[in-house]
Amino acid sequence: MTGTYPPSVNGVAYHVQLLKNALERSGHQVLVLAPNFPGFVDSEKGILRYPSLPNPVVKSYPLGVTLVPFGKIKEFRPQVIHTHHPFFVGRFAAGLAQKLSVPLFFTAHTQYHLYLNYYFPQGYALISKVLSRDLRDLAKNCYTVICPSPQTKERLAGFGITNTKVIFNGIETNLFSPPERKFVSRPTFVYTGRIEKEKNPLFLIKLAIYLKKRLPRFRLYIAGSGNFLPKMAKEVEKFQLRENVQLLGDVPRQLLPHLYAQAHLFVTPSSSEVMPLSILEALSCGLPVVGLAGSRLESIVLEGKTGFLLPANPRVIGDKIITLFNRPDSLRFLSRETRRLSAQFSIESTARQVSDLCRTSLKI
Repeated sequence: MTGTYPPSVNGVAYHVQLLKNALERSGHQVLVLAPNFPGFVDSEKGILRYPSLPNPVVKSYPLGVTLVPFGKIKEFRPQVIHTHHPFFVGRFAAGLAQKLSVPLFFTAHTQYHLYLNYYFPQGYALISKVLSRDLRDLAKNCYTVICPSPQTKERLAGFGITNTKVIFNGIETNLFSPPERKFVSRPTFVYTGRIEKEKNPLFLIKLAIYLKKRLPRFRLYIAGSGNFLPKMAKEVEKFQLRENVQLLGDVPRQLLPHLYAQAHLFVTPSSSEVMPLSILEALSCGLPVVGLAGSRLESIVLEGKTGFLLPANPRVIGDKIITLFNRPDSLRFLSRETRRLSAQFSIESTARQVSDLCRTSLKI
């Protein structure tokens, strides 16, 4: 049960699809309930779409209306229900689990409370209270709440939710692998992800302005789309960054390894993350990550091993990047470490742990 699925472009949509495919390769049968997408027809099996409405905030993220014929679900005879969202989607999933007398699972993908600051600053206190109650109610109905990171487990404990287990998100480590050799002469960085307010994308412009003074030949590729993309384009023109910053728009997933092969570092400006696939993919391709302190990425961006988490100051981050390029041996060491440590983030490992958890709930 999910509130987003391809062709929507976001980490949760891809995670659900990757997990579905990995579980099916292991011999399981999976039915995904997801909102429909205007004009899109599924080519893959095992997808049951429910109606959706346009999303006024994020256009590529339709708002599902969970009207699903119960007979079709009962015919599938699910042994477990796994929801990837709370709210209406989570409540519908909990109702299904109760009707069918099967265990319910929930994966807490998002730091919802932090997003409230961006989209509902005026009504934060009230909406935060409603959200906290919703999460606790959903957790009470769950056999286990799956946390993609230790930080998520700690955060949920603060809401009194303790029936949790950490299972990292997974990626296709065979697809995302480092090139044998990089042929990149200019210092090159990359960011991939949604260009939305909560991702703090304008920080990349501030960083680029500083780097242009100290590292004038640098190049920054920004791949992704969102409401802030037009503003990013205006900023690139305003500060004469066209020679340094390239806005690529959405890049097909199969081409992302080629993009990472053209870069030395992955730079993320986001201040609120859980377990982003984009960073796992970059690490798997041998790209060290430079991000912001307090972004909850400590479990995957290990200081001095897979990258650095620094204060949200363009000068501080810019100076660290410049230092790395003045020490190529350190950059090569980081690249080797990222690939070695990212092996634990395979989708096969994630699917195996989810499968084992389901078996435990069924006492198989």
